Amino acid sequence: MNKAKAIELLKQALSEIPNLREQHYDNQEFILWHDKVQNIIRANLEPEDVKRFTSSRSVHVKGMFSDSVYQQDYVDRLTDYETALKSIIQKYEILGVEAKPATIVELAPKAFISHGKESAALNKLEEFLSTLGIETLIVKERPSLDKTVNEKVDYYLEQADFVVILATGDDEFEGKLHPRHNVIHEIGLAQKTHQGRIIYLLEEGTEFPSNIRPKVWESFKQRNMMNAFLGIVRELRAYGMLKVLKSHE
Repeated sequence: MNKAKAIELLKQALSEIPNLREQHYDNQEFILWHDKVQNIIRANLEPEDVKRFTSSRSVHVKGMFSDSVYQQDYVDRLTDYETALKSIIQKYEILGVEAKPATIVELAPKAFISHGKESAALNKLEEFLSTLGIETLIVKERPSLDKTVNEKVDYYLEQADFVVILATGDDEFEGKLHPRHNVIHEIGLAQKTHQGRIIYLLEEGTEFPSNIRPKVWESFKQRNMMNAFLGIVRELRAYGMLKVLKSHE
């Protein structure tokens, strides 16, 4: 393997770091990634590059600290590796080592799903988005990483490319069905972080509070969500997250 190919592979490895940051500190993917990168550098580049990559901070001995300390240490080490890789790549590009542009890894768009109680609609929505190649961020299904409930919501909301509000009629007030309080709260958060990229789905017979009611939403029934799904596709095309394939005759 020549240096140009090695730099191409290092660029690909660099693009994998954001995904690694989401993992628990004790994961197998990081070990495999680290060994792969180290082998590429050691076999194709200079000893100083090996030293630059391997001079990351030391790892705390397990059992001495809390999980949150180890998680932060893991994230910090990834940042060090990211800086080292960028430095190595920049060095060879400045020296004029010709490398093909790294293959662009198209990461799946991420959808934060705000929901109330467990429901058939939630299961159908998750399955539908997955079929479209969308990664779903459902807070209860994600690692807590030693965070409070509110911190966990903020953490995964920040990672999302768009938000789907699944407003089911879970609470009754004055004879009318309303979404759960957490859904209303998360709508407020999403309106600050994802303005213009929120899809509202409202179960038939359910009402939004007056401050949310002016928003355009897709109505659905638990047994039939086709209209809601068509609305989602329409919005995702507008976001540029779905490719429209045209046949060539």
